[in-house]
Amino acid sequence: MKKKVDIIASCYNEEDNIFAFYNEAKKYLKDKKYDYNIYYINDGSVDKTYEKVLELKKKVSKEKNAVAKISCLSFVHNFGHESAMCAGLDTSKADYMIFIDVDLQNPPKKIPEIMKKFEEGADCVLLRRVKYITTSILKKITSSGYYWFSKYILRNKNARDVSDFFAIDKTVAKKVSNNYKTTLRFIRSFVQKEAKNIMFVNYSNGARHSGESRYNYVILTKLAITSELSRSKFLRDRYKATKENPIYIIDKKKSFYK
Repeated sequence: MKKKVDIIASCYNEEDNIFAFYNEAKKYLKDKKYDYNIYYINDGSVDKTYEKVLELKKKVSKEKNAVAKISCLSFVHNFGHESAMCAGLDTSKADYMIFIDVDLQNPPKKIPEIMKKFEEGADCVLLRRVKYITTSILKKITSSGYYWFSKYILRNKNARDVSDFFAIDKTVAKKVSNNYKTTLRFIRSFVQKEAKNIMFVNYSNGARHSGESRYNYVILTKLAITSELSRSKFLRDRYKATKENPIYIIDKKKSFYK
C-alpha cells in the first residue's frame, strides 16, 4: 500500500496563491510510491481563499492522472499561523506531513529531497535556509542577533536558520499533538524536541508570489519571545488549551479531508 503524504499549507487571505501553489507543487509530486494530498488550512480568511480551494478541488477532480488530492480545513475566524499548523498536525491522517507556506517563498521543488530523507530513516526533516533572496540586511542582522542570544545566553539548542518549512512522520506528529495541548505554541521547536532522527535539507527562500507578508518586526519579536517561553513546561501548562481558550475552532461546513 502506498504511503500517504499531506502537504500542509496554511492560508490567510491567500486567494491569489491557491492555484499558483498547486501548479508549482504538482511538478514535484510524481513519485508513484506516495499518495499526495495538498491540505490547505484556511486560517479564517476574509477574502476568497476558501472559494479558490473549492474551485481548485473541482478542477483537479476532472484531471486525468492527477498527482494530488485537494483537502481543506477552515477555522471559524483567524487564530494565527501556529494554530493553523497545529490543526493540520492534529487532523492529518498521513504517514508523512510537510509544512510549507502557500506563497511560494518555501520552494516545493524540495519535496523530493524531503521524501528521500524519510527513506533514509529521518522522522523529522528541517529545511535550513542557506540564502535569503528576499530578506533585508537589517532583518539578517536582527535574526543573527536573536540566534546568538538564544544559543549562548538562553542555552536553546534548537537548530539555526530553520523556519516553519519542515516535515515530520506520523509518530512525531502524534507525540506533539498529545504532549503540547497549549496556547503557548512554537511548533518548530516542539517537533525538534520529540524527533529522534532529524535530518536537514538546504534551500534558498524565494520571492512571495502574491500579496504582502504580515510578519513585521513587532510580530517577529513576539514570535521570538513565544519561542523561548514555550520551552518551559510550567508556562505551557499555565496556558493549557481549554474549551474557553482553544487553540483553534474548526468550521465543519467548510472543511473536507481526502
